[in-house]
Amino acid sequence: MTKLKILLIIILSLLLLTAAVLLLCDYLVTSNARGRLYEDTSSIPHRTYGLLLGTSPKSRLTGRANIFYIYRINAAAELYKSGKVDTILVSGSDNSHEGANEPECMRESLIKCGVPASVIKTDGKGYRTLESVVRARDEFGITSYTVISQQFHNERTLYLSDHCKLHDTIAFNAVSPHTGWSFITYIREYFARVKMFCDVLSA
Repeated sequence: MTKLKILLIIILSLLLLTAAVLLLCDYLVTSNARGRLYEDTSSIPHRTYGLLLGTSPKSRLTGRANIFYIYRINAAAELYKSGKVDTILVSGSDNSHEGANEPECMRESLIKCGVPASVIKTDGKGYRTLESVVRARDEFGITSYTVISQQFHNERTLYLSDHCKLHDTIAFNAVSPHTGWSFITYIREYFARVKMFCDVLSA
């Protein structure tokens, strides 16, 4: 067997192993969230707190309005107006890669959507999803909440919540866009799930 063939076999084996790890992590996260994801306010149980996960109002790739942001704001406002959450904790970065204070931007957008400022709390230190979950528990004393984000993000957050012993967590899915550059976010999510397991196992 030539060196080239050996190299090709090694490369192919690594690619197959990577694919297997990505698919396994995806399966574990997705299956764990079954029965806890909601898209209809009429069927979702009430929780005192909604945990709205932050994102920048502008897309990092295009510099235009971030459709993920818009849909999350709409979902959080809908959930509050339906009486399914009483208080919204917006958790994100106070200095994102785009230079935006995510929680403050989302707070302002929620107010424009008719959510009273008095029911909105912000946490600018939720730089990662894991930190948002841990800080909601340790800094704000919240042990039961409804996660508000797109489905892929909600699934990962539910797994992290379980890891943090917050088993009463459910999630409300914002609309998941499937236009433009949104596919990059979904591809990146596969790797984010692998990294999550690395964080969980090393904690």
